Amino acid sequence: MDLDLRKIRYFVAVAELLHFGRAAERLHIAQPVLSRQIRALEKDLGALLFERDSHGVTLTTAGRQLLNDARKLLATADATRLRVRRAAGGPRRLVVGFRAGVVVTRALRAFGAAHPDVEAFARRVMGAPPARA
Repeated sequence: MDLDLRKIRYFVAVAELLHFGRAAERLHIAQPVLSRQIRALEKDLGALLFERDSHGVTLTTAGRQLLNDARKLLATADATRLRVRRAAGGPRRLVVGFRAGVVVTRALRAFGAAHPDVEAFARRVMGAPPARA
């Protein structure tokens, strides 16, 4: 059985708000749709995630465990999505132009340490400086 990240996101919204209606509003979906998705997730996992009664909604032990794991799972999925998008766009580069006599080495090293995912280069720029107004 594969976990559906959409259902996991829905679960986290309900678990954080402990209210199906407000969670549906946050997710911009209809409350009955959210309820069906949560029931489907409970069926997929073979565990009751919420206790529902006239006083509201509370997490079961299984629900608390899933909430703990789901936050990490979603953070990992979001980070993976971001890394893949960046990789698809090619390497990120910063090219710093400098004129003779200007030292940029220290600044480039500091930038490289702070942003290891960006290739930083220095290029000497030839020609006359721009005219001042």
